[in-house]
Amino acid sequence: MMGKATRAHSYTLPGRTPALIDVRMKLSPHFSLGEFTKSQTAEKFQLYNIPREEAEVANLRALATSVLEPVRALFGKYVIVTSGFRCVTLNRLVGGVATSQHLLGEAADIIVRGVSCYEAACAIAATDIAFDQLIYEVRVREDSRAEWLHVSHKRLGGNRREVLTIIRKGNDRTVQTGLHSVDGETQTGDEHAA
Repeated sequence: MMGKATRAHSYTLPGRTPALIDVRMKLSPHFSLGEFTKSQTAEKFQLYNIPREEAEVANLRALATSVLEPVRALFGKYVIVTSGFRCVTLNRLVGGVATSQHLLGEAADIIVRGVSCYEAACAIAATDIAFDQLIYEVRVREDSRAEWLHVSHKRLGGNRREVLTIIRKGNDRTVQTGLHSVDGETQTGDEHAA
């Protein structure tokens, strides 16, 4: 299946001149805006999942620069953004909470190519990377298991360095402080809390 061509989107906010948001825009040396806005769900429902505010783009740039670039340097491997910026409708459709930092451009769900998510989470938690939240997330279904890392960064205000594990099995959702693998390994992460 061939993807749609990326292009610049312009829009006018009341009382402002038209803004131009180009999904090819580089946010940092290795990350573009398009990586943070792509979504199969958004495409399926034909949603306009592009930031509308300059602050949202600035937040994404800070996230890429302050968190994702250091994570990429830490491992020397590609960091893949599986979910980044979300418009309100997209956030609702994917089951995001109403206060999700994805809505503000402050969060991304990622995987580090060639590194298990649990190992990546432990390594990131042991650094001084300025994350607000680092969440090791696991979704277990009867026939599959998916894992990813949720990382966030606040451009304005302090970053908490909160480390959590969220495990979803069927309709059950468990939230734990620190890092806990589904296979029983545990890292508290408490020493990294700010």
